[in-house]
Amino acid sequence: MTASRFLDETLTRLLVFVSTIILSSMRPVWADSSACPASSNYLSELKRFTSSLRVEQDYSCLTNYPSISSKITAYQLVDVRKSPDFQIDQAWIIPTDELKHKTFLAQRPLLLLGDGFSRVSLASDCALLKRAGFTHVKMLIGGAPLWRQASMKTKYPSTPQFVSARNLITEYFNGRVSIISASEKISENLKNMGITKFATLAGNQFSVVSDLVVSTSNGGFDPVVYVGDSQNQLSINNQQQLPNLYQLQGGIDALVTQLNNDVLVEASREAPQGIPFCAK
Repeated sequence: MTASRFLDETLTRLLVFVSTIILSSMRPVWADSSACPASSNYLSELKRFTSSLRVEQDYSCLTNYPSISSKITAYQLVDVRKSPDFQIDQAWIIPTDELKHKTFLAQRPLLLLGDGFSRVSLASDCALLKRAGFTHVKMLIGGAPLWRQASMKTKYPSTPQFVSARNLITEYFNGRVSIISASEKISENLKNMGITKFATLAGNQFSVVSDLVVSTSNGGFDPVVYVGDSQNQLSINNQQQLPNLYQLQGGIDALVTQLNNDVLVEASREAPQGIPFCAK
């Protein structure tokens, strides 16, 4: 081997070695989450995360279908969903972030139809539009799904409504959701995560769930989320479906995973760069 070839190979090995070190230092600290588990007391550790979920809210725009049904003809329907999965007849499709700039509509009576679950996002949009000068805007609790069901001439069986763990957490931190635990075991898991406001189901009968929904949902204005697991699935009688009742998609396991990820991400933000955030 010539001296030149030996030098080239040596330099190549050195470059590979240095590159490996650099790439390793750039690897996100949360990448090794399995080796760096979050504590069981999830919510108490999310101080900055929970405060970031607080948003300006104005609930004066919110209305339910019985309250506005007799005045529907006075309002222009506006579908504010970002990704509509079905169309609403005679509704304009304008997301709230775009609507706030259309000030020529500020004095027009508007009935906004969203995704249905989050009261917090409705109240946040209400505050946003009021700041932009919109004075005659209403937001339908239950959103587009409820509007479609209520306005159908032919009534079809209701289907279960699901909500993600991410949306449930946001609603919980803003105090606009009631939680129903399917069992004592799930209740214990909720307590371990720092979630203390919930009702525990004595049985899995829909009549019991229905009574809890009525008694804990602020007259139907707040959503109620049923948290189950693989052994506790809610069997819903289609004729008795409640418009503000939702099931947590993925059950308690999805909530544990989401909160665990939130803790890891938050800890990585607060850790000095290059230093593992789980280091003692």
